[in-house]
Amino acid sequence: MNRLPLLPVKRPTPPRPARGFSLIVILLMMVALAMLALGSMNSSIIQERMVGNERDRQVALQAAESAIRDAEIDIELNVTPASGFAEGCANGLCIPPSDTTNNPVSAPLWQSIDWNATRAYGSRTGAPALLGPDNVALAAQPRYFVENLPVLPPMPGESAAIGGGSTPTPRARAYRITVRASGIRASTVVMLQAVYVKQ
Repeated sequence: MNRLPLLPVKRPTPPRPARGFSLIVILLMMVALAMLALGSMNSSIIQERMVGNERDRQVALQAAESAIRDAEIDIELNVTPASGFAEGCANGLCIPPSDTTNNPVSAPLWQSIDWNATRAYGSRTGAPALLGPDNVALAAQPRYFVENLPVLPPMPGESAAIGGGSTPTPRARAYRITVRASGIRASTVVMLQAVYVKQ
């Protein structure tokens, strides 16, 4: 009997122990993905805040526009030059400081006035309180004051008589309305000015 020569059998070599390089690469990739996720989440939160702030500013702007309309109705129904306009803005009726002094005004009246002493929205016209979206109360109802502006004479070449008559008609009075309104948050404030001419 013939024996076949035995071939040497290669025994499998045990795998080399991992040295951790692939673990480090995977951990770095996970950290990078986590940073991207946090960045996009932060961006989303910032955009939400911006939209919320803009919405609140729009609510305050609408409240200020409503207060201007309320002040115009107040002027039309209740305000005359004899209504008690004072330099100290008693009751929200003011004489501009430049009308009573020869010195230039250092700051506009709306920056130095005590807004609690001005007129509240609806206090003279009976208008109901303003509400925000979904009937949420505003931080505060709008407030306004009215300045009695000087009557200007007709320009050269213009007639003081309106309608072609020879008798001058009473001059129209101009009033400057300044409104301060808040949104749903007290930190959101909008200020508007308008000039209203009463015939």
